[in-house]
Amino acid sequence: MPPDEQSTRLRSCGVPRYRRLHMSPTFSSRGPVPTLAAVLALLVLAAPAFGQGAEPPTNPSSPQDWRQAYEQTLREEYGWLSVAGLTLLPDGEHTLGSAPEATVPLPAGRAPAQVGTLVVAGRSATLRLAPGVQARLNGQAIEGEVVLTPAERATPGQAAPVPDKVRIGAIEIHLHESGSRLALRVRDPDSPIRTGFQGPRWFPLVDTARVTATLAPFEEPRTVDVRNILGDDEPYRSPGHVEFRWEGRKTRLMAFTGTRGRLLLIFRDATVGRETYGTRYAFAEPTGDGRYVIDFNKAYNPPCAYNPYTSCPTTPPQNVLKVAIRAGEQLYDGPAPPLSR
Repeated sequence: MPPDEQSTRLRSCGVPRYRRLHMSPTFSSRGPVPTLAAVLALLVLAAPAFGQGAEPPTNPSSPQDWRQAYEQTLREEYGWLSVAGLTLLPDGEHTLGSAPEATVPLPAGRAPAQVGTLVVAGRSATLRLAPGVQARLNGQAIEGEVVLTPAERATPGQAAPVPDKVRIGAIEIHLHESGSRLALRVRDPDSPIRTGFQGPRWFPLVDTARVTATLAPFEEPRTVDVRNILGDDEPYRSPGHVEFRWEGRKTRLMAFTGTRGRLLLIFRDATVGRETYGTRYAFAEPTGDGRYVIDFNKAYNPPCAYNPYTSCPTTPPQNVLKVAIRAGEQLYDGPAPPLSR
């Protein structure tokens, strides 16, 4: 779906337990619910990916310890499971609140009916609070109006900067960029997605899932546009391909620059759909001698696997593998969250 045909109120970027889908421009929690046949027809089209700049916790020595730390990070109060809304923001004035007529909706019963307005111009948005609304910007009390800006794009190999965050009670909002488009992300610690989370599912740990890889570098590192689930391109830096053997077969993946000298792998394999989500991530850890270790026991899902209000890049075409990597995280088996306010 071309970006200019999408609704400015983008309520769903995907469906847990299945591959991610693009909902129709008119779909929202207030609109008609698509038929099961329509949903199933769309499910095969999408392939979400990287956790929007998110990385798992620093790797403990044990894969089991790493998995526990990963789940703990996922469950954090304002972590990915708390994301409760995503609205695209074209230039202009938008109303913000939990009232049904709000163009930027907040969770009902969790925020005032009328919080104020957002006046958007380019990469910034001026938040004008309604009289009597109490809010905090980055922990400091605010009133009247304040200009919000999204975080600057991360330099390859560096942690992503943190955007300005506004709290209205327990509800948190901040600007988010999807390609060249601006959006507002809403987080709610009491979101049913977070409170009803049943935990990740994993393939059994196997020693053979830990492989040694070498880097086949490009002559010069390349900037690669990776399309996200909303149809927008995001720039990633790639030094080349990592090459390794999987079950005796030579396998290669385009690698992207990560933090702490690691290389990020965004991939899907032959288990997709029935056993694994449309895209998974793994890291190639440097050994210090020019090689890398990839432990697919630690391959994990993007936030899109659990939360329909997140946005994730899709798997690059060259990273779609024909081999089956039955290691790491499987499809989420919990209930699909309701698309509701």
